[in-house]
Amino acid sequence: MKFKRVVLPFLVVLLAFLMSACSGAAVTRGFPGLVLQDQTIYLSENQVYAVNITTGQEARLGEAPLRFPLESDGNINLYAPVSVTGDGQIVLPNSHASQHGLYSFDPKTGSTRWVFEKSKGTWIAGVLSIGTDIYAPGGDGILYALDASGNVRWTVELSKNGLWTRPVTDGNLIFQSTMDGVLFAINPTSGKEVWQAELGGPILGAPTVDEDGTLYLGTLSGMLYAIEGASGQISWQQQLEGSIWGSPALNADSVYIGTLMAKVGKFYALQKSTGAVSWQRDEESSIIASPLVFEDQVLYVTETGRVQALTSAGSPKWQADLKGKLLSAPILAGELIIIAPMQGDTMLVAFDLNGAQRWTFKAE
Repeated sequence: MKFKRVVLPFLVVLLAFLMSACSGAAVTRGFPGLVLQDQTIYLSENQVYAVNITTGQEARLGEAPLRFPLESDGNINLYAPVSVTGDGQIVLPNSHASQHGLYSFDPKTGSTRWVFEKSKGTWIAGVLSIGTDIYAPGGDGILYALDASGNVRWTVELSKNGLWTRPVTDGNLIFQSTMDGVLFAINPTSGKEVWQAELGGPILGAPTVDEDGTLYLGTLSGMLYAIEGASGQISWQQQLEGSIWGSPALNADSVYIGTLMAKVGKFYALQKSTGAVSWQRDEESSIIASPLVFEDQVLYVTETGRVQALTSAGSPKWQADLKGKLLSAPILAGELIIIAPMQGDTMLVAFDLNGAQRWTFKAE
């Protein structure tokens, strides 16, 4: 019963947010998706915008901006981070509540290459690309393996609920977490289950895979796990205060993760080998997004717009306060940190590694 009391309020808030209508009940609202590919940032916020990391300007197709799709369409709502396949396709799901399509776009022309429409539920998560193979977590609880043309290679049902997290890989297996609190390891060739681990709470963040094959992930019940990727055995687990939404960030010795507790949050550093808490930091706002590790720093963002950079030992380095909600994970683009505010006065903000703002982007 304790588990239900802790988790259910966050599920209610989550569902209310994602299913809130921007222009009618059929629109599903998601967090902005961010992906870096070469010198281009792909921002998914209803449409996909292609932004140059140096200038903060949109890519152009003649006199018009290059977007996916080229023209805004009320039946297409793109929020999941894109995946760029080995042959250069831009693939991501349509998060429209009644139009259940997975789209492939041509990055040079913005045109649609193909649409996969066999999933029966609302798509939430982005897809995993390995070469030209695509692994797509459906809103119907089915993980779909597709080829480069959008044809089904295999399917496996992992949940009676939708799959809300992007699968990840260690190079050998695919790992898919579920809202049922189960982490699955799947053979990418056959779709056969290799192992599963029941973790006791809904999982909203994808596992983070370390170089040694260890998986780190947390649940809405606040438990952080280290799991052997090859076997599914739990190496350690640590109960934290609050719910874990994002994916952990790693450096050589530590695991970093934030939590949310109604209107406040905490940020934790734990020892990678044992799970012992090294230090923690209180925040006046929830921490939903995954943190970012770079050089000797770790950076996190809060729901109310705070960007906080710390040393790896937890000492404040720099901070910035932005208008809007910060719900998406920041990304590192060369010497820049890219943030995607939601409901603010900009769509992207770029900082250098010392916290100086370099450029902002807002679609015309």
